[in-house]
Amino acid sequence: MLTDLSGKTKLVPVLASPVDHVIAPSAYNPAFAERGLNWLMVPMGVDPVDLAATLKQLARVTNLQGVNLTIPHKAKAFSLCRWVTAEARVSGMVNTLRLEEKGIWSGTNTDGIGFLNALRAQKMLDLTRPVFLAGAGGAGTAIAFALAKVGFTTIDVVDIDKQRASVLLHSLQSIFPNITLGNSSEALTRAGLAVNATPVGLHKGDPTPFNAESLQDDAVLFDIIAARDTELMFTAKKRNLRVLGGRTMIDHQLAHQIEFWRGDHFALEPQE
Repeated sequence: MLTDLSGKTKLVPVLASPVDHVIAPSAYNPAFAERGLNWLMVPMGVDPVDLAATLKQLARVTNLQGVNLTIPHKAKAFSLCRWVTAEARVSGMVNTLRLEEKGIWSGTNTDGIGFLNALRAQKMLDLTRPVFLAGAGGAGTAIAFALAKVGFTTIDVVDIDKQRASVLLHSLQSIFPNITLGNSSEALTRAGLAVNATPVGLHKGDPTPFNAESLQDDAVLFDIIAARDTELMFTAKKRNLRVLGGRTMIDHQLAHQIEFWRGDHFALEPQE
C-alpha cells in the first residue's frame, strides 16, 4: 500500500498525545484501500497546547482529507468547530473533523456509534441490565450519551476526577431525566455491562481501572483500549466472561468516519 503513495494521496492525520499507543492506521488504511480510496492515515503527536495552531496549519495542506482525534483532544477540538453533528453537540466532543470552505472545521463524534454497533454485532446489547462506566473523558462521555439514548435505564459513572464525573452525570440527567444515574464503585457488582473508557491499560504494567473479579458471571466487559489486550481483559477472559476490546469499536465506527470525511451529507448544527 505504501508503494502506491503519490501526490494524489489524501492524508488523514490522527492527532494524539501521547502518540505511541496509536494503532488506528492498521485498521483505517486497509479500510481505505478496500474502498478504493487513495487515502493514508498517519499518527501525529500533538501537545494539547498546540492543537489549535496545528489545526490551523493542517487547514493549509491541500491534500488533507480529514482529521481523526484521540486522547486528549476531543473536547478542545469541539470548541474549534464551526459546525457539529447532534452526536458531537450532546457530548461536547468530536473525534472526526473535515475541512469546509474558508478553513472552517466541522466535526462529529462516532465513539458512541462504534461502541453500540460493536455490542450489537456480538449480540451483547441488553438494555435491561445496569451499566458501570469507568471514565468521563472524551470517549466515556460519548459512550454515556449513546447508552442513554439507546435506552439503558441505569448507569453509574466513576472517574478519578470526581468533578468531571459529576459534570457528565448532571448533563445526562438534564437530557434524560428518567434514567437512574449514580457514581458508586459498588455498582460494579450489579452491572450487566462494565466499560473501561479510561486510558488505564494503554501500557503494560498499568493498574486495572477496576476489579474484574467483582463482575457477575454473565456480565460483559468492554475495554475500549485498542492498542493492546489489557490486564483487565485478561482477568475477565480467565473468568470466561464475554469480553470486547477497543479494536472492535474502531472497526464499527470507521465506516461512519469515512462517510463524513468523504463529504457525505450529515446534519450539521452551527456552534453558538
